[in-house]
Amino acid sequence: MRDKLYHFLKRMFSSRYAHLFMGLIALYGVSLLITHTSHFEKLVYSLMKYYYADYEVRASLFQRDILEAGFYKEKYKEQLSSLTEGYFDYHDKKETQAFFISKKLLYDVWQEKNRNSYLLAQVIGKGIHKTEVPEEVAFDYLILGGKKIVPFSEYEKGWQARVFVSIGEKGVYIHRDSIDYLLSWYFDSLWESDTRSPKGFYSEWRGFKDPLTYSLYRDLGEICEDIFQKRLYRNKKEAKKYFMEEGFKVFLPTMLAMGVRLVADQDSNFPSDYQYLRACLTGLSLNPNYTLFYLLKTNSPYSYNPLVRRGWEDFCHRLDFVYLDEITLNQISNAAKDILKKLEDS
Repeated sequence: MRDKLYHFLKRMFSSRYAHLFMGLIALYGVSLLITHTSHFEKLVYSLMKYYYADYEVRASLFQRDILEAGFYKEKYKEQLSSLTEGYFDYHDKKETQAFFISKKLLYDVWQEKNRNSYLLAQVIGKGIHKTEVPEEVAFDYLILGGKKIVPFSEYEKGWQARVFVSIGEKGVYIHRDSIDYLLSWYFDSLWESDTRSPKGFYSEWRGFKDPLTYSLYRDLGEICEDIFQKRLYRNKKEAKKYFMEEGFKVFLPTMLAMGVRLVADQDSNFPSDYQYLRACLTGLSLNPNYTLFYLLKTNSPYSYNPLVRRGWEDFCHRLDFVYLDEITLNQISNAAKDILKKLEDS
């Protein structure tokens, strides 16, 4: 009996049909692993859909769109209730934060335009910063990567509403994604061009330097030299990782200085847009760099607050981009200090 079973199994496994069958089983197992959606992924998906439906209700102009968004909001609300049962109460902010922070995600919610605004983003770094402005200020900060749920202002207005720094219940949030997209674009453009000379690190048009690429070159010149002239990395993936990490370090001091001002002003009665203006000017006065100067100067958010509008307009009229070579970090710092003082004295 044992011999018969042995010969049967031997014939079966030597058969091409058996090999085909086993291959199909293996293929099914691999595809199942690839397409399998975990409970956590379903939960995050439902949370995203629920909050974005809430945003759509607020942003829609027509009653039909509002009703449709409201329908989907209720649909994902039911899914969310089912998926979070036994894990946390998604109506409770602290419970929700505790659950997501264990997954290295930051969750926060606050009032914006009299309605809730939400944030769910990867936490890719954290630390404590201490300085004097002139009083001593110390705060915890989190470095945020890609956002799964963006604040309402960013949802409504897109890239132009992105901020570099904000403040929340868990401390100061450094929005790395607001600079990473630019670093990624700059690296890819240089890698494809295979540039080997400093002049190749920025664009020119009719003899005039492009303000954005020239600003990036002035801030990141040494990093560009390491990668594109010294060729320390032959592999694009490793080279880009180094470029992104070292490039972010160049801008982090300015962002932390912005956070210092936000923390110092958080108990004030200043409007949020005025607080952000003060943070930008403080960051550039304490730790100036060319790229953030360019971005803040050219993408200043429009505001109906007279102080904010006057501050941005004054800042935008300083240091003409036509004469880029003549602009120094000290000039950027002094201009920011002067405008900040004028705002405080007015």
